[in-house]
Amino acid sequence: MVYIEFKELLMARYATKKFDGKKIDEDTVDGILEMIRFSPSALDIQPWKVKVITDDDTKKKLSAASFDQPQIMTCSHLLVFCANTDLVGNGDKLIGMMKVDGVPEANLKLLEDAKNNFIKLFEDKGLYEAQHNVFIAATTALYAAKSLGVDSCPMQGFDPNAYSEILEIPSDIVPTIIVPLGYPADKPNPKMRFPKEDIFF
Repeated sequence: MVYIEFKELLMARYATKKFDGKKIDEDTVDGILEMIRFSPSALDIQPWKVKVITDDDTKKKLSAASFDQPQIMTCSHLLVFCANTDLVGNGDKLIGMMKVDGVPEANLKLLEDAKNNFIKLFEDKGLYEAQHNVFIAATTALYAAKSLGVDSCPMQGFDPNAYSEILEIPSDIVPTIIVPLGYPADKPNPKMRFPKEDIFF
């Protein structure tokens, strides 16, 4: 296995504006999706769902709901990251999995108390909290893809309501950010970042 320094990935990744249309092989896609699956989240509740789009007919419909940005039609795979607002359900599922794995009862009790306090804190902001975690998963996708030689672009320029309708997504699952994957047909511009003194204080 070839390991790439994270700094190298960080500096090499860029927001690809147009892809060349070449398809990513399924083993590579599976590798990216598996890394996304292990993204961190608050209390490990994992409040996300990811819809993977490959067919041109669907991408054409989604393109119209994405201001016809060229990434949608030229990418190989379009990942639609959605916020799962059922924090209670995900928390219960996690605890159930841990019970099956034989996690000690005392540890489960601590997690359940923390989960209940966490959910109570955000009981009126389930979508808000879920979306914050979705951004973590989407960021994982960007660097997971680049680590396997695939480029990407994080995008929020789309109509989430139209996406929900086109993809028949239930109302408790909210499209939040999209990440097209593929091989670039453009070149990166120099990175423009604020100086350290403007960021760290």
